[in-house]
Formats: sequence, structure tokens, C-alpha cells
Amino acid sequence: MKIEKLNAEHSNYIKEHYPISHLCAKVLSAADMEDKEIQELLSIPKLSDPFSAKGMKEVADRIYQAKIQKEKVLVCGDYDADGICSTAILVDALRKYGVTCGFYIPNRFKEGYGLHVDTVHMAYEKGYRLLITVDNGVKAFDALKEAKRLGIEVIITDHHAMEEELDCLYLLHPFHMGDAFSTLSGAGVALEISRALLPEIKEHVVLACVAAIADVMELRKETRAIVKLGIQYLKQGVCKPIQMLAKDRYPQWDEVLIAYQIVPKLNVIGRLADMANANNAVRYLLLTDYEEIQKVSHQITDLNEKRKKMSDAMVETAKSLIHDEYPFQLLFHDSFHEGIVGLVAGKLAQERNQPVMIAAKSENGFKGSIRSMGLLDLTTFFDGCKEELSSYGGHKSAAGIGFSFDKKQEVQDYVNKKMEGITFENELCYKVIPILENEITQKEVESLSMLAPFGNGFEEPLFLLENLKVTSPKRMGNGKHLKWVLNDAIDIVYFNCEKEAQYLSSASSLSFIANLRINSFMGRKKINIFVAEAF
Repeated sequence: MKIEKLNAEHSNYIKEHYPISHLCAKVLSAADMEDKEIQELLSIPKLSDPFSAKGMKEVADRIYQAKIQKEKVLVCGDYDADGICSTAILVDALRKYGVTCGFYIPNRFKEGYGLHVDTVHMAYEKGYRLLITVDNGVKAFDALKEAKRLGIEVIITDHHAMEEELDCLYLLHPFHMGDAFSTLSGAGVALEISRALLPEIKEHVVLACVAAIADVMELRKETRAIVKLGIQYLKQGVCKPIQMLAKDRYPQWDEVLIAYQIVPKLNVIGRLADMANANNAVRYLLLTDYEEIQKVSHQITDLNEKRKKMSDAMVETAKSLIHDEYPFQLLFHDSFHEGIVGLVAGKLAQERNQPVMIAAKSENGFKGSIRSMGLLDLTTFFDGCKEELSSYGGHKSAAGIGFSFDKKQEVQDYVNKKMEGITFENELCYKVIPILENEITQKEVESLSMLAPFGNGFEEPLFLLENLKVTSPKRMGNGKHLKWVLNDAIDIVYFNCEKEAQYLSSASSLSFIANLRINSFMGRKKINIFVAEAF
């Protein structure tokens, strides 16, 4: 393990010029933030004028035309959390605006991602003459060609990587909308359309907030404002369908709760497409009747519990297939479930600090998901074997892939050849902020919340606490976790440390790399030190 201690020399300058705590000043100093970035971080969240986005006027005018001419509009979505939230936002906005609107999300297994020719035909037969894609569309070349042949116009709204120019009149994409909008998720783009058509709807901001966290968008510019406002609105009780998915924990809304309690439950409906229909997730988000929301939220939670058990079993199977000599793991098994491959790939990539692909069998070949931990750029890594692939797309650190059974060896050979000479540092390098035990006060730790939300582009700070006196740790979770009581006000918690538990249990003095958070229980607040590494 390597530790990079960041220079915090200008923290005093920050403390003198901004109304923040000693600990916050250290965090901003360690992040090497300039004054402009600090001002943006600490400012009251305010959304940009949606009409300042390039392409928005043309899109809004076309939707207005659909309203006046009473055209039927179909919103074409995606089956992940961002796609589901995008669809719900735009459908609700269009209906409130007075447009006759339907929606469709394809089946993950039978149809796959994106706008398809069959969907265009279905829309035409049902009388739709305007389609709007959300969180997809930039790779729907065949579908766009067929829509044009049939006289159907298409508005593309997406945030995925664009490889070539699209043959469409209307495009809203963060890459083109302008710098302020460059970090938007698919739902973020849908929110801007909603705001262009109507006054701000708080429920739409909440859904765009959840989607940004789900898609791990960079928490800067417009997206930061969306997430900050969304969390504020959640604390006010806005958006009952999201509130109910958090059950009794919702008063403690923050980005961590959204990531771990809400996002998996929205994703599970699309992941388990053989057991549920992602279109029903959109219907759930549009519900207003409390009893119905409560009923469906329980069904979603139960489905997610089933997914957790399936994921745990898949992880164990995948681990048994790993070959340590390969820097990029390609793992195949007949028992793998196509909808969960991304979760398992992400877990193993994080544990091993190397790229991992988990691939399941489908009717026509393998469907896989890749996670790279930022070690490889997945938008370009497979450029040399695209002809062998039936599908491919995603972001720099996460991508979906498909190929026929007879191409398996060619894909493996390509990856192994491409990885020759590429090595990754096995040891994690932590950027940490050294602090003393006496700096860990409730007031100081609570002050960190003014820097939130944390995430991509501004990660939750890691602190280095050296040589803390610890005794008698308590085993938790069947021995998988450890907890020390440092004093009446501070607990130290280390999750998933089973392999190190014996050594750690016998140590009288330990150093920790950890996050600092406040835990409230039964009206009492305690400081929790959540450990990333102990030594």
C-alpha cells in the first residue's frame, strides 16, 4: 500500500477567505482547488437557463408543434436507473404540457439496449409521428434510417459517447449543449427539457438527482446543482415513490443513501427482465396514490432482495474462475445471469483493482459487462475488434459487450494481445489528509456536510489517522467486520476485513485510512470512522 500525503500548505489561506471549518479547509486544500472552484462548490445551487443549451430551442419548438397539431409522441427509454428516471421525467413533463404521450422501454434480454427498428414499426402502427429518445439514441443508426423512411421524426436526447454524426434534425447531448451542461446524465437532459416547457417541478429534479448518482456522473457544473437541489427536496419529503424505496431511513437523505438504498432498487427491475418489466418502473415513479406507491415499493424491495442473493452466488462462482496471471479477467459461466453481470464485474474489478468482464449466455451468443476502474478507456479499447462484436457501448470505465459463441476465442485473443506490456499497480495509492485524534470532533465532522455531495470528480475525503490506541474490537456480520470503540463519541468500523481480522484484533495500536461521518441513532449522534485500510 502506498500513501500519498497531500500538501495542505494553503489551507490557512482558504480558512481565512471562506466561512468554513478547519477540516473543510484541509479538504479543499488537499483537492488543489482554486478560488473559482471553491466558490462554485460552496455556492447556493442554481440551475442554468435551459434555453442557453444548444439545441434546446429547436427541441422545445418541435414539442410545441406536436402539442398544437395534437401529434402522438412516444418517449423511448432505457432499462437502467438513469433511463427509467429519464423516461418518467419526460413523460410527466409532456403530459403536464398538454402533449398526448406514451412511452416504451425495451426488454433487456429480448431486445437489448437502445432504439430498434421494431420499436419504430410498432410506433408507426400505433399512430406515433414523433419519437423522443432518452438516455439512448446516438447509436440507433438503423432505427433512425427506418423512421425517416416512414416519415417519423426523432428527437435524440442522450449522453453516451458519439462515434459519428447522426442523421436527425433534433439532438440534445451534453457534448454539444454547452460547458455548463457537459456533465449531465440522460435524466439531466430530460430535466432541462422539462424546465424549458414548464416551471421547475421538484419531483423531476429529484429523479435527475437519483439518475446522476446512479450513472456516477461527474459532480460538477449543472449536475452538482441538480444533485444538491435533489437532496434538499428529498429532505422536504418530495417525490413519494423515491421516499418509499428508502423505507424508514429517508430523513437521513444524502448521496450515500441514494446510491445504496435507491439506485439498486430502480436498476433491479431492468436487470431481472425475466421476472419484471422496466416499463412498470416508470409507471411506479409516476404514481400519486399513497397506498399504491406503498404496495409497489414493497414488491420492488422484495425483488431486490432476491437479486442480492443471486449476486452473491454469482460473485463466488466468478471468483473460482479467476486466473491471477491475466491483467484483464474474462469470465464466462453457464449459470451467470445477464442482468447482473455488471454488478459482479464491478465488485470484482474493485476488489482486484483490474479490468473485469463477466459474460452470460444469451440466445445468440454472449452478453457481457465490463468494468475497468478507470485503468483502461473502454470507449476505445475494443476499437480493433469491433467487427467481431455484435454490440458494444458505454463509458470510459463501464461498458456492455456482445458477441456470438464462435467469436469467444477471437475476443479473448484480442484482449490478451492488447494487454501485452500493460501492467497495473497492485497496491492502491491513497490521497489522504493527515489529521490528529483531537481534530475529530462532532462539530468538525458535521461541517464536512457543507462540501457534499461527494462523488465522481470530488470524492469523499480520506483521512489518515496514525497510531490510534485501540482495544477489544467487536466482531460483526459473522466475523466479516470489526468495530472498535475509541471513546464515548467515536466508533471505528472496518467492513469486509475477515482476512485481516486476527491481526487487527490483537493490535493495541493501529493507523487508519478512513472516511469520517456522523451517525444518528435514537436521537444520539456519534462519529463513525469508516475504514478503507488499517495497518
